[in-house]
Amino acid sequence: MNWVRVCTRRKRSSTMIRGQGLRGTDAQGVDIAAKFPLLCTLFGGLIALSAGACSESEPHEHEGAVDAQVGAHDDAESRGDAQSDLSAQFRAGSLPESLSNGGYIDSAFMNKAGDRIYFLHSIFSPGVLDGRATQDDCRAYQTQQLPGHITTDGLEWNTDLYYVEWDGTQWSAPTNLGAPINSLGMECCMWLNADDTEIIFNRVTDLDGDGIDGDIGLPPSGNYRATRADRNSPWGEPVPLSGDYGTGDQSGDHYRHDIHQAPSGNLYLWEWFDNGDNLLRFGERTGGTDAEPTYASPVTIPGSTNFETQIWVNDEETRIVFNHRQANGDTELYTRTRPSTDADWGPPTIPDTSSFADSTGRTIWGEPSFDQTESYMIFIRFNTAESTCFTPEIMYSSGDVTTGFMPPVVLN
Repeated sequence: MNWVRVCTRRKRSSTMIRGQGLRGTDAQGVDIAAKFPLLCTLFGGLIALSAGACSESEPHEHEGAVDAQVGAHDDAESRGDAQSDLSAQFRAGSLPESLSNGGYIDSAFMNKAGDRIYFLHSIFSPGVLDGRATQDDCRAYQTQQLPGHITTDGLEWNTDLYYVEWDGTQWSAPTNLGAPINSLGMECCMWLNADDTEIIFNRVTDLDGDGIDGDIGLPPSGNYRATRADRNSPWGEPVPLSGDYGTGDQSGDHYRHDIHQAPSGNLYLWEWFDNGDNLLRFGERTGGTDAEPTYASPVTIPGSTNFETQIWVNDEETRIVFNHRQANGDTELYTRTRPSTDADWGPPTIPDTSSFADSTGRTIWGEPSFDQTESYMIFIRFNTAESTCFTPEIMYSSGDVTTGFMPPVVLN
């Protein structure tokens, strides 16, 4: 997701960080507050939080989508026994108080073990970050920095990656992934392997929106990979993914995003093209070593149509789950399957997410994420009840993409 690329056609916010105590200079003595506007961007997560933020695209129906939603809540309820032991872990309000009452949270990723939720965080609300509102407009929805956030005067709005961990009784306080994963840039959109020792994430370092990245000495924008000895060890230095998947050709109007890696090493992602198309893409692992893998150039997954984003793939590479956007930002969850990796992908079906709408009837959410059981979904919903600022809600919904999902629980 995600606030460094949100609006179709990358419209930049005119809102500046100024006049509100946000001061400081960079290494060259340039005033940071005057240098970096808040960006109308979302790393490729929410494409258009409001209808006015979008291009002139019309609402879009998938040509092959099944008209009727798949499954029913009655089927999901039949799996109640399997979910009963999760009632404490995923009860309403079970996450720390520091994650409630505002700010910007996105790019939720549930690890395979089901005991860590990774996410990005900024103190400013989505409405401020996408330029629809000023800091004063959304002051009530601005939150405190989480511990360890890497920032500086004038860049308080940047994003860092965090996780919370379930210890069997309660969720921990948010833990910052730390340097060298986090930086003064905008980190988002992470994927981790089964034992949380490999991470792929996106970093944006064009902080002033001039089309040139590497601001204030940061590395290029793009997708990075890092590893560590075990899941509690410090991360090694991130390196760009190789070939077309790292930092090459990652401009404001063309980029590849939300990369998921299957155990085979194959990559699944989505790409924003110069013409505004958003399509699901596939990158085949062709060789190299585990430390330095190589990939074929990305190809469009056959049957992908415009406004398909934020893909998730199972370990067998026989099911993909992804979001399909409407022009006003509303979301539909799609899934496609195939019997084996040698077979063609089947047409998309639409799981039952009829209970995912907020109190205003809007359905704006970010990346779908699942643990190894695939028996529930974790995602971020953007509550539009406060129509100017929006508030992020970390959601849990039991069910699956075959039989549909139960009404979600707001964890924060």
